[in-house]
Amino acid sequence: MLKTIYIGSDQFSSEVLRTLAETKSIEISAVVTYSDIEHGRGRRKIPTPVKIAAKELSIPVIEIKDVNDPIIHQKISDYNAPAALLLSFKILPVNFLRIFPKGIINLHPSLLPDLRGAAPVNWAIIRGYKKTGLSTFIINEKVDFGNILMQKTITIHPDETAGELFKRMVTPGAELFAQSLKLYLDGKITLQPQPDGEVNSAPRIKRIHRSINWNKSAREIHNRIRGLSPTPGAIANFKGKQVKIFRTTLLNYYEKKKPGEIALTKDGFSIACGEGALGILEIQPESKVVMSGIQFANGYIKSSNNKFN
Repeated sequence: MLKTIYIGSDQFSSEVLRTLAETKSIEISAVVTYSDIEHGRGRRKIPTPVKIAAKELSIPVIEIKDVNDPIIHQKISDYNAPAALLLSFKILPVNFLRIFPKGIINLHPSLLPDLRGAAPVNWAIIRGYKKTGLSTFIINEKVDFGNILMQKTITIHPDETAGELFKRMVTPGAELFAQSLKLYLDGKITLQPQPDGEVNSAPRIKRIHRSINWNKSAREIHNRIRGLSPTPGAIANFKGKQVKIFRTTLLNYYEKKKPGEIALTKDGFSIACGEGALGILEIQPESKVVMSGIQFANGYIKSSNNKFN
């Protein structure tokens, strides 16, 4: 059985790890992840989702604070894994990459070279893509620029959120990881340089990316909302307070109003956009729980003169 080290941190990475472990197609000798993070006033230590998964799977965990720490490098090296698998981790220095004779295989949730960056799934939906995919490549010194091993195209459903797309990527992602590792170590795969040319980037999501501009078209806003759902969530202002909007529907029939203005409907309410209007399905007032559009309309909208900014 092929032996490897798994390197990762977030929820998506943890779900791929679980799926890989269930298939028993490869032996994951150890998991490398970040050290527990202190959180809140009590400075309670919170483990990464990958550490939680590894513990439940009885896989040894190597926690890392400094990627340049030679002691950590030796611990990893002692497992004698020819190559590692990496998903959702910080940029690694050359001395870390050299731990593995055959290098580190990265799984990236896009069809590289398009959507290089920290948030490819979010940006694929925000930009209105109908298709995206998964790529495995060998990590080098430049972020997301390594030679491609394998790729798989995935269709994006019309109203699918980023969270839903991530879930659908787990199983094909684990399969692509396992296939890439086997074919690569068996010498049955040809590395392909990433083509040059203009491509879209996928930078880390910042607050400015989350703010809804109601002057945009309903389609553009709808894509932004679902691309940021369930986390971190698209944001708007209502009566001087922030709200998060997680799910909307494009309306064929709507009351014509100025961007941001509300129309009460039998299903709750709609918000006018620069072109078209959106029905609001899931929304979260500041410091409150997520609620339906009808619940929000009943509790917060006193008249159609209210407006979102």
